[in-house]
Amino acid sequence: MFEFADRLIADMNLNVVESVEIRAQRQSRTRIPDAFLNDRIAPIISKEASDGRLWKHQSQALRHLAAGRNLVISTGTASGKSLIFQLHALNRLLTEPDSKVLVLYPLRALASDQLVSWQNRVKLAGLKPEEVAYISSDLAPSDRERIIAEARIVMMTPDMCQAWLIRQIGSGFISRFVESLTLLILDEAHVYESIFGSNFAFLARRLAAAKHRISGSNGSRKFQVIAATATIAEPSQHLERLTGAKFRVIEEKSNGAPRRSRRILHIEGPETGNDGESAASDIIDGICALPGRHRFIAFMDSRQGVERIAELADREDVKPYRSGYEQRDRVEIEKALRAGTLRGVVSTSALELGIDIEDVEIGVNLGVPQSRKSFLQRLGRVGRHSPGVFIVIASANAFTQYGESLSEYYDASVEPSYLYLGNRFIQFAQARCLRDELEALDVTAARTPAGVRWPAGFGDILKYARESWPREFDDIAKTGGDAPHFNYPLRQLGETKIQLQIGTRANSREIGDIAHHQAIREAYPGAHYLHYGTRYRVMEWIHGFAEIAILLQPVKRQLPIRPQLRKSVTVDISRNGIVDGRVKRGKNGLVAEVEVQVNESVEGYRIGSATYNYKDLRVKNPKMKREQRFFRTTGIALKIDEDWFNSPGIRDEVARGLYDLLCRDKSISPRDVDAAYRNVLIRGAASAQHTSDTIVIYDSVYGGLRLTEGLFDDLDRYMSQLSRAVKIAGENAIVREDTLNKLQAWLNTLNSNDLGENIEVDAPDGWLLVYKPGSVVGFNLFSGIVDREIIEPRYGDPFNIGSMQLNYICKDPAQTDTRSTIAGESIIPSGNDWEMALWNPETGEYRELDDAE
Repeated sequence: MFEFADRLIADMNLNVVESVEIRAQRQSRTRIPDAFLNDRIAPIISKEASDGRLWKHQSQALRHLAAGRNLVISTGTASGKSLIFQLHALNRLLTEPDSKVLVLYPLRALASDQLVSWQNRVKLAGLKPEEVAYISSDLAPSDRERIIAEARIVMMTPDMCQAWLIRQIGSGFISRFVESLTLLILDEAHVYESIFGSNFAFLARRLAAAKHRISGSNGSRKFQVIAATATIAEPSQHLERLTGAKFRVIEEKSNGAPRRSRRILHIEGPETGNDGESAASDIIDGICALPGRHRFIAFMDSRQGVERIAELADREDVKPYRSGYEQRDRVEIEKALRAGTLRGVVSTSALELGIDIEDVEIGVNLGVPQSRKSFLQRLGRVGRHSPGVFIVIASANAFTQYGESLSEYYDASVEPSYLYLGNRFIQFAQARCLRDELEALDVTAARTPAGVRWPAGFGDILKYARESWPREFDDIAKTGGDAPHFNYPLRQLGETKIQLQIGTRANSREIGDIAHHQAIREAYPGAHYLHYGTRYRVMEWIHGFAEIAILLQPVKRQLPIRPQLRKSVTVDISRNGIVDGRVKRGKNGLVAEVEVQVNESVEGYRIGSATYNYKDLRVKNPKMKREQRFFRTTGIALKIDEDWFNSPGIRDEVARGLYDLLCRDKSISPRDVDAAYRNVLIRGAASAQHTSDTIVIYDSVYGGLRLTEGLFDDLDRYMSQLSRAVKIAGENAIVREDTLNKLQAWLNTLNSNDLGENIEVDAPDGWLLVYKPGSVVGFNLFSGIVDREIIEPRYGDPFNIGSMQLNYICKDPAQTDTRSTIAGESIIPSGNDWEMALWNPETGEYRELDDAE
């Protein structure tokens, strides 16, 4: 059955650390509900169930749907979930001639794949081909309007629903569509979690509120919601929080679908860096060398890593696939994959959802997937119609270091799906969108719309969006500007998207985009950047007033260039900086949930052993300059004032251990949180000082969704898990026994929740804490952080408003003849080239901080 896998292992002399066999399962079929045994739907039924029977869970689901209930279908991959909602949707359309259906797919690749399935079944039902259509950003506005008017099944991503559909809710053609809407389908519902899910939860409610307002007294027809997912914990509870509606659930235990045998192999090998990418490429070569034609899909959680692995494979029938490509490039790869002209693809998570390629036999994953949900989804891409093998390339202790085996990892329940509906920043962004929608629908009331259950506290935030808001919302209000539906993306609150362009400033064209946090690491000035198999050199970043573009030019040869990244994290442990009083103190430190400021910058790059710093490069080429990213967030800080913790290696060990456990336990994407143990600054009420005794694990997204708060709540449980890992993995445990014992002993000294005193420098009367002249600091513009050199501080009331203010006269370090005035509160302590001192505005005298009494 798995001879091809045995041959691959033997040919490549692979070391199998552990193997897990998943047994096949026979089908179980039951009778279709009477509501679907009618002449209109008969052509589809005769094709899918000629004997009037479907798999057990499919028939059960259709009974709930026929009764008008909202339903979440939570069964395994390849269990026919799509057939359930397609049958019900077509049955409603055939029996309710003026009704319409909206289908939301979280990824474009998934929508493209499912469009073919919808078109085939629409044809069987006797509907016109144009009655099902997919709306994407690549379509002209006139084509979108035509589709909304003509189609009865409209497919799109939630992003398109946010940026186009609901933004124009006051338009006649959109209002008529929403009024006719009787069914909302959410495929791959487990994806709606964390940042994306929290934003979508408000979008779903805004759509329901618009439906309620537009339909009015004509809205008596049942509006249903169907959700489908293979990997979700507590499905009915999650969908209720996501949409505000009640749900019935069809769970895995009732799954009557057949299942093919599959084998999971843990293959020992490097999982990161050049060695890891070479190992993945070697296995791809081994698969392609097997007798016969075995198709595969390989996964890696790095956009540039995917490009490099595909380049190493060096085959025309193996392509990379990731986000950031133009639509035409994605479609080309997807068509070739379905047609069978590609042997395989190397993909990020962009292809882990719902893609059904019948003859994919082998899956490869470099490293352990970021979550069990992701692992099960990727596993579900193989062996859908014949036995399949899934290979995890990872170090020998990849699972045991966390206190579990591969078998235990597979058998464990998937992680909970977290939503942050009470987060004030998300609520404010969504309230600004809702405000515009209500105005378009001629609603002037200052309360939340009727017909929807809104999250607690949202009514108060909605008032802020209509009138004036507290100062803490200034930055996010500025980000939203006059177009909140465009400027508040669902997947990354406040994260800048940067255009990738090739050519020159005067003549360029866009080839894709990249998020700001990725650009700092992958597309910094001077970098060599792989995009859709083509090599480019990053010529410059072009900063506009409110956007950034990155200019690329093709190169023939790829150089091994690596960025010089620097990250500085400022932790506020003053009374005001501690979140909700969540702190435990002891004689030698504290653990607390705190306000955090993060500055990420690229200071230059390395080619081999040679280092090139931007401060030197820009003397000859002003385009070669440092680029930065700054954001405010929250996190958990451990300040351990004990000798054993002074070593960077120990701090790294503890930080990474807690970070990894948090991500695995709470199903948090590693890109949404981060950890720091170097370049950490401690800020009190009036000072900031470098420290070597603190680690911080924080949300790496703008605004702080408090993703890390569970580390404070469950720290004792995490210590128990680390202790179990020591017993199983010994010296290979993620935190070693000696370190763990010292950490536990320190934690045992924390017995107080007293906020304690502010840590600060007490400035004498008449003195102020300021940045010294000559300090190079950051200043936040719409398009990013820019450097400014302090010339001198100024203190006064320049606008005659009766309030004294601290400002700075600054200059651009690259243009010595420029001068500007910046408010002291707008300064960001980025980089290393700054110092603070005490300053007397009356005399102009400076004192070092150590001289303060």
